[in-house]
Amino acid sequence: MKRWVYLAFAVRASIVGAQAPVPFVSGEERFVILANGRFEKLEPRPPALVHAMDDQVVYRDHQGQLKVFLPEGRRLHLLDRAGGDPQGTRHRIAWLSADTLKTIREGRARAVATNVAAFGVSDSLIVVHDTLLNELRVLWRGTAQSIAQVERGSERPQWLLGSNVLVVFNKEARRLSLFQAGRLRVLSDSTDVGIAVAGGGVIGWWDGHARVFKALFQGKEQEISDLRPASAKAGDGLIAFIDGNGRLKCFERGTVHRVLDEPPTEYWVKDSLLLYLDRGRLMLFRSGVSTLVEPYVPEQWQVEGGLLAYLDMNRELHGIAQGERFRYGTEAAIKRFDLFGDRVVYRSPLGQFVVANRRKSWIY
Repeated sequence: MKRWVYLAFAVRASIVGAQAPVPFVSGEERFVILANGRFEKLEPRPPALVHAMDDQVVYRDHQGQLKVFLPEGRRLHLLDRAGGDPQGTRHRIAWLSADTLKTIREGRARAVATNVAAFGVSDSLIVVHDTLLNELRVLWRGTAQSIAQVERGSERPQWLLGSNVLVVFNKEARRLSLFQAGRLRVLSDSTDVGIAVAGGGVIGWWDGHARVFKALFQGKEQEISDLRPASAKAGDGLIAFIDGNGRLKCFERGTVHRVLDEPPTEYWVKDSLLLYLDRGRLMLFRSGVSTLVEPYVPEQWQVEGGLLAYLDMNRELHGIAQGERFRYGTEAAIKRFDLFGDRVVYRSPLGQFVVANRRKSWIY
């Protein structure tokens, strides 16, 4: 019997158009990508790692080589014969080859920094720990800027990356600094890195001097709680947090909402959605409103942008986007799925592989 292999994809995304490539492993264990309405058979064996992006797919093949497939022109390029595992988003990616940091430009590998001990990647910038200069540096719009000195023998610098921001924590000084749009400034000179979060266009932190939990959104600082939060998580334009009284709150695009008057069993923030468990029910919070997803906890769900996809009790595949519910395909008994942009990929109980969005399906 042929074995269905699913990959563990680490993907951060917004909902993208129908041309975004969708990778999967077939029943014959071939690596296949749906791109521009065509199934491209790229490798005879499953890859060791896959990172799907809006306009390309980066993967490590079964021989350990790092490659990129670009649907435009149906091009396949070798990036690195070895190298470390890449980090990235749907828009940007980087990896280490020894201590040289590389990224992709026009489908080819390009070195962007050397003497790199650690790095991070967001949609608009890359942060690196340069061991030769003993600096934390940020690569932004073709320039490299020094952010902080890193003394020899000291702990590695701590940072948080949002889609367009870098937040750096100086442990000794308890100082929190922000790099955004080419400018570095101090957010707070008395804080705890455990109570600082960065997302898409939003930052949250505890100001130890003012004794308030603050948010920075669209260039404006706001005090969102006078109680130190027990925890906080950031997404695109939102910060969810458990306040000092155990209430679940959400700062969403400038407004603080009281979501739940008691601590949820668990909560998650992904892209523009807040999901939480309340008395065994999976709930969705968006645009100031809580919605019941299901009166139980689905076995699997995934979020991309403002889209939630999940398997119900009958293992039928459903989606919720902008308050509208819909179903993918007509099958039940789906074992599991992956979500890329606005499209899901799963194996039908009949043995076919299905890629589907709300309006169309492609059968492999």
